[in-house]
Amino acid sequence: MAKLRRKVRAYLQLVRLHNLVATAVSTLIGYLAVAVSLVNPSLNPAAPLSTVVLVAAGSYAINDYFDVEVDKVNKPYRPIPSGIVGRNEALVLSIILIVAGVSLATFSGPTSLTFASLNTILLILYSYRIKELGVPGNIVIGFGGAASIIYGGLALAEYVGVLDRVTSTYIPALYAFLLLLSREIVKTIEDYVADAVRNVRSLPRIIGPIKSAFTAVALLALVIVLSPLPYVLAGYGTIYLSLTAVTDCVIVYSMLKLISREFRSKPEIVAGRVRAYLKLAVFIGSLAFLTDLLTRFFATIHFST
Repeated sequence: MAKLRRKVRAYLQLVRLHNLVATAVSTLIGYLAVAVSLVNPSLNPAAPLSTVVLVAAGSYAINDYFDVEVDKVNKPYRPIPSGIVGRNEALVLSIILIVAGVSLATFSGPTSLTFASLNTILLILYSYRIKELGVPGNIVIGFGGAASIIYGGLALAEYVGVLDRVTSTYIPALYAFLLLLSREIVKTIEDYVADAVRNVRSLPRIIGPIKSAFTAVALLALVIVLSPLPYVLAGYGTIYLSLTAVTDCVIVYSMLKLISREFRSKPEIVAGRVRAYLKLAVFIGSLAFLTDLLTRFFATIHFST
């Protein structure tokens, strides 16, 4: 029994269970962004959520499959280098999860299936090669978060025959892309030494940690500038506005840390702290969209009944 529990824990670690929760939330935001405009959204949200979560889980597993040699040095406690999960075992698991996830996209229609398939290929290529290229890998991670939101809305919009309404997912998707891209750049500053050993052409290794920090600050400033747009243009209410104000405060604090004197003397250490702050910003920002959309969604159901 103890061996079985150890194996289950290893599988959950392999597929990054905590990240899958965030992925599910992102997909639900996209679904709700379309659903609030419909009288009766006939597609259960479990369908698009299952597609994205299964594909994400498979992508995490195949990432560890490709990273096994690096993990033997940097993360020997991971499931594969520790020997709890075999490398081929992880590959088989990833294939099963990815095929199952993409197959579920067929219920929504050909556009959703194509979108899911192309994103799956992109995620596999990221694990195989793109992440070693530095900036392109950062962009893929940012796009992955945005794509989860778009797919949640796309699957519903195609299923009910209102594909044009997928545009309602673009604002939260853009918000997610910019915030995640900023966080990825900060992470490359934190990983500056490790990336030099692995010869990853990260932004700090090309232009230096200081200029990379200013790039992240510029992107974060853009997030703050754009944050009122859902309230002004897309029907989001005071719940969103209140929570996004908190998000903006966390972002401003992160920006100040990135231009501080302490950062210039200890960039990797400060970047590690800022990455944690931005993770909090991502969480609160997601909560801002989710709670506002849920409130409007249930209000729509109430009035329609």
